[in-house]
Amino acid sequence: MSKMIKKLLKKITGKKEEKKYPNRFLKHYYLHQDKLNKERRGSYSGRKKAGICVRCHHKAVSGIVFCDFHQKLQKGYNKKARGNK
Repeated sequence: MSKMIKKLLKKITGKKEEKKYPNRFLKHYYLHQDKLNKERRGSYSGRKKAGICVRCHHKAVSGIVFCDFHQKLQKGYNKKARGNK
């Protein structure tokens, strides 16, 4: 029997191989990835609309998604990432 026929039979019979994950946390993440991403995007957009900092629960600076503290940190991160220009 040729390899192509064997592959086709395996596909048709529906035998799914159990994927191996390095740990249970990654297994949970990959199995629930769509739901987790949807939840994360929902909480981000909800906080953004409400004017709450997306990293903590303080009031955000108008027009920005961060509070004063996290905006200051973000400016530092950006400066470092862009090469201290």
